[in-house]
Amino acid sequence: MTMPVTQSAPTGAIPSGRLVRLGWSEEYSPPQLLLAALVAAAPAAFVACMVLAGGGLSWWWLVLAPTGLALVSRLESVVVLLLWLGLGILWMGLVPGPFSWWCVPAALVLLISHTALALLSGRPKAGGLAPETGPRTARRCAVVAGATVGVAALSRATLALDVAGQALLVALALAIVAAWWWWAGVSGSDGVGTSG
Repeated sequence: MTMPVTQSAPTGAIPSGRLVRLGWSEEYSPPQLLLAALVAAAPAAFVACMVLAGGGLSWWWLVLAPTGLALVSRLESVVVLLLWLGLGILWMGLVPGPFSWWCVPAALVLLISHTALALLSGRPKAGGLAPETGPRTARRCAVVAGATVGVAALSRATLALDVAGQALLVALALAIVAAWWWWAGVSGSDGVGTSG
């Protein structure tokens, strides 16, 4: 006689709940629906930053509204890369001047979209994300957001100096930040605190 094997749920198990299907896409849990909404709204938010930076209002609004929704339905598609590449080219072509402070919120929109896409792509098929994912992701996004503001301030300061080698100064600062980030990764830490 064999005894039935019972398995207990592993500690830290990911709770599952009601799932929703968006068109031809996979099913999403409520937290994943929030992430999907961020991905869908990001292109329009980026274009809004571009318009506020002086890029002007054009027919791109009509093109990008359904594109954001298409991104949510097929996360693994190359369309995501092409969309953000196209938006970057539009920014460089439409926004006047060498610098605008609206580049900071635009970069943060891109950060939020990228993070939401990464979380959606790495999610389990059913259920939510692991409990430690939220705080760890928030810490890392805070570091990237801080670096974004720092690089923007550095860029603005070098423009105000009006000296030869402005681009070199910014490139040097970026190389220092990249070297620090690489060193933090090599030393076994993500550089933003892994406890908690």
